[in-house]
This record gives sequence, structure tokens and C-alpha cells, in this order.
Amino acid sequence: MFNFLKKSKVDLLMYDSIFPNPISGFRMAEFIAILSQYKNSRIIVDPKDYHIFNQSDLDHIKDLRLLKNAYPAVYAKTYKGSVNQIQHIQSRLFYCVFLNIIYECLPFLEKSKKNFLFTLYPGGGFNIKDKIALEKLKVVLQSPYFKGVIVTQEFTKQFLIQNYNCPEDKIYYIFGGIIPQSSINNQRLRVYKNSMTLNLCFCAARYMKNGLDKGYDIFVEVAKVLLDKKYNVHFNVIGGHEEHDIPLEQYKNSFTFYGYKKYEELSKIFLEQDFILSPNRPFTLSDGSFDGFPLGAVVEAALNGVIPILTDELKQNSQFSESELIVVKPNVMEIVNTVENLLKNEQKIEFMSQKIQLKCREIYSNSNQLNERLKIFEKYL
Repeated sequence: MFNFLKKSKVDLLMYDSIFPNPISGFRMAEFIAILSQYKNSRIIVDPKDYHIFNQSDLDHIKDLRLLKNAYPAVYAKTYKGSVNQIQHIQSRLFYCVFLNIIYECLPFLEKSKKNFLFTLYPGGGFNIKDKIALEKLKVVLQSPYFKGVIVTQEFTKQFLIQNYNCPEDKIYYIFGGIIPQSSINNQRLRVYKNSMTLNLCFCAARYMKNGLDKGYDIFVEVAKVLLDKKYNVHFNVIGGHEEHDIPLEQYKNSFTFYGYKKYEELSKIFLEQDFILSPNRPFTLSDGSFDGFPLGAVVEAALNGVIPILTDELKQNSQFSESELIVVKPNVMEIVNTVENLLKNEQKIEFMSQKIQLKCREIYSNSNQLNERLKIFEKYL
């Protein structure tokens, strides 16, 4: 298969380490959208990051079969291979996401003199206090073949300007990201009554003990306080955390654990939720690591009418108002008080549910996210 690709001349070449894993929904959506847009495009995948979700090469084969059934034209442009194969394929432009991936690709891009763009999402090796990560970023930005970087947070844009003197005309700021569009057109009119059981959920991968970076420990403590106060609340955990991670003791019957879910499976769960709690802490997984705002799971929940209660310690919010989501400190009692105040105002719950759903449909539609990226690609194609 690769020998055929080696002889190809493509407009756009991409590389990734997890595509088309449906758990990483935003990456799957982004690459499918771009590959669908450009007829003469290809992606090379080395599925070495499947282990993050406790998966193997066999799972990658299954995902490729699913891709073939759902998107046969995209499947035909997807090749399993190693990063060094980039240098053997003629292309007008190269694209990938995350710092670690572009740095891994860089020697082969420079050897074959390929112009490149990349998206600098939070995570994926981007750490603002780690010397190795900062040196990687410096090397990438100084490459003669670097044409531009897409950033999704104002914080990232200012960091590049202030610390690397990166030309502003090479930084493309697009808040958010390309996400699966399955929930974009969902129209859910939420009606909440005090007599109903309130569903409060948490959704994140597990990267460290007790999920301190994502605030899973805070979620559990909030649950215990609300249950001790005899509120009619049920707590739902999606992602990498399990019942034994933090002892739940007498509270365990008030929790449901779903494990990791494919992105397209999330909507069914979120349609039953009232609030999603995302009390992220920056610089916790490592000294300079941070998450984007909001997490992709929060966006998917909001598209299904779930009200986000989340932290924003780095002041990354530039799009949402107080009537659409609630920003809190990573503090148990502040979050408890926030939930209690909402429970006293049924109309506010219904109003916020509708507002956040409409706002996310506007921000994360392909007509906004994808089209803005295509404009950048066209500039170099």
C-alpha cells in the first residue's frame, strides 16, 4: 500500500498517531473534514498512541474498518505507516496537530523541503514551563519551512508572540476546533422540576492519580457534600475513571461509571444530564501543562443542552457569557453553592440550557470552524 503512495504527488499530506480512533472525536472529525474537502490529500497514521486508551493495533484495524464503511473516500486516503515515510511523498503542503507530532515530523519535512502548517492545541507536549517542550517549539517555529500555526486559545497566541516573537501574520487564531457534527442540530427543550433527579456528570481521560488535573477529586467531593445534604442527585462519570480510583464508600450507589465512550456515543448519555462539571487545574499534570477552554467533552455536552460548570484559571474564555455557562474556582464549596443556587431557580436552568446549546451550535459548526481553516490552507495551496 505504501509503495503506491510513495509514487503519489499530493496537494495536502497529513500525519497522525491515533486517527481514526472514535474516542478522540475532535481529531477524527477534523481529519475526516479536511480529507473530504481536498480530493488530492492523504494521511499517514502510526497508531502508537492507542495505548493512551488502553487499546492496541488490533483496535486500530477495527477502527479502519469502521472508517471504510462510513467514509470510503476518506479510508482510501488513509495509510498506515511510520513518520519517516513523510519524506518520500511529494506534497505541496503538510499539516498535523500538536507540538509533539510536528516536532517528530520536522526532520523529515526539512529533509524533503516540505512547507508545513500545524495546530498548536493545548496538550500534546505543549508545556509552557518545560525546557524541553519550549526548545521543541522554538525549533519548529524557526524552521525555514514553517508557514503558519493555528491556535485555539488567546493565551497560546500571546505566548507565541511574547516568548518567541512569532510574526502575527503567521498565527491564525480560531477559537474552538472542528468537532463531530452529530449533535450540532439537536434541539432539546429542557424542563427541570425540583422533584426530578438531577444528573451531574464528569467526562475526561485519566492521566494521573485521582484525576487531579481534570478535577475528578473535586467532582467526587462535591458529590459527597450534595448527597450528605440529601439532594436528589445522581453522578455520572465518563472516561478513564473507575469506582475504585477514589473510595466512594456509602455513596457508590449514587454513581454510574460509563468508561471510555466513542464520541458518537456521548450524545445519548448527555441528553440525560443536567450539568457537566469540569474543574480543571492548570500546571498540575506537569508544571507547565494546561487544558483548552472548554474541553471537547464539555462542548459536546453543551450541544446537548447540558449546562457547563467549569474553571478558567488562565482566563481563556473569550466567547461565552455568564448566561451561557458558569465559571468557578476549583473549590468544592463554591461549586456546591453554585449547584444549590441553580436548584432554586428552575427557569434559570431551562434558560441556560437553551442559551449554551445555541451558542455552541454557532461557534462549533463546520461552516465556522472548517471554513476558517480551509481559508488558511488555500493560502498555501
